[in-house]
Amino acid sequence: MAKITSINARQILNSRGEPSLEVEIITDDGLLATDSVPTGTSAGNFEIVVVDPSRAVENINRIIAPKIIGLNPIDQFEIDQLLQDLNGQNDYKLGANATLGVSLVVSRVASLTQKMPLYWYLNKLYEKIYGQSVEPSIPTPMMVMIEGGKHANNNICIQEFLVIGELLHGKKIWHALNEILVQKEIPIKLGLEGGFAPKLNFDEDAIDLILAATKLAKLNVPDQIKLGLDITANHCGISLKDVLSLMDRYPIYSLEDPAPQDAWHHWAQMKLELDQKNRPYLLVGDDLFVTSSKRLEKGLNDFIANAIIIKINQNSTLTETLKLIAMAQKANYTHILSHRSGETMDSFIADLAVATAAKFLKAGAPLASEREIKYQRLVEIAKEL
Repeated sequence: MAKITSINARQILNSRGEPSLEVEIITDDGLLATDSVPTGTSAGNFEIVVVDPSRAVENINRIIAPKIIGLNPIDQFEIDQLLQDLNGQNDYKLGANATLGVSLVVSRVASLTQKMPLYWYLNKLYEKIYGQSVEPSIPTPMMVMIEGGKHANNNICIQEFLVIGELLHGKKIWHALNEILVQKEIPIKLGLEGGFAPKLNFDEDAIDLILAATKLAKLNVPDQIKLGLDITANHCGISLKDVLSLMDRYPIYSLEDPAPQDAWHHWAQMKLELDQKNRPYLLVGDDLFVTSSKRLEKGLNDFIANAIIIKINQNSTLTETLKLIAMAQKANYTHILSHRSGETMDSFIADLAVATAAKFLKAGAPLASEREIKYQRLVEIAKEL
């Protein structure tokens, strides 16, 4: 029976060049694992409480580690409950990033002790919570091509313009988009998630550029590629009428945060309008749900949305996230594993997406190192499966 002999936290730099958190764990049989916790930029008002990474490091090394050392890492649920008790159920005095960093690395080292790939180990944990067998599957990448809003220094209101499809197709569109921007003599600038951040006059201009790049790459919409928008209405004052107009004029499949996080009636109205269009769509709650079971429950009761963004750093333990995913799946909500704007070279969310049979993985631009590593992890797992 393996035992944890060492836990050590330290600060690292995320993709924005800002401090983030990394946790290392060692077992008595010499196994070592590390995991890191990303940070967001356009955070919702209802997100969980985190602390400065320097304080998280101190809390882990001084308070959490002594309580965890000596435990068996395969006891994930018991360890996560201990972490929640240490953190406090409401005040999160140690910081959700501190407890999450420990929770994630415990699962990673546990998979090593069981000689299992991480996604298989997470799949077994998830089955215990979900109550039935789940077949691991490869999610479809949701790749950011153009950025606006708080993710870029330009005039575009909508935060992300995405293509949804195979990684290879996303890379072809990326290169085609780069070629078009050069031809049009539009300066090449990148946003926080590695997407292009051109100075354009209208949101429609960004969609037109992506459609032109898709055509140049000789790909078909919507058969090979689908389009998605992350509006982030908390920071983009676009009206529901204008959003619906975009849906009428363009082949948009996925619509994320088209209404503010507390405008439940607007979300309900949007869903009614989209239902009447008699076409496939995803109405995705991100800031609306903030990976919270309480807010998802309200959404289910009020028939709000049909998909949810899952961000692991919006919960304080892995167990909480697995419970929320199970709740969404049982309600036939599509769950989408997502990165954050301040990312690290950690690929945990790719394994978690496969383990829980997520339909999609949203990890940023297809050719940005902290983002591409998540997509490439899917390629690796696909070969194993």
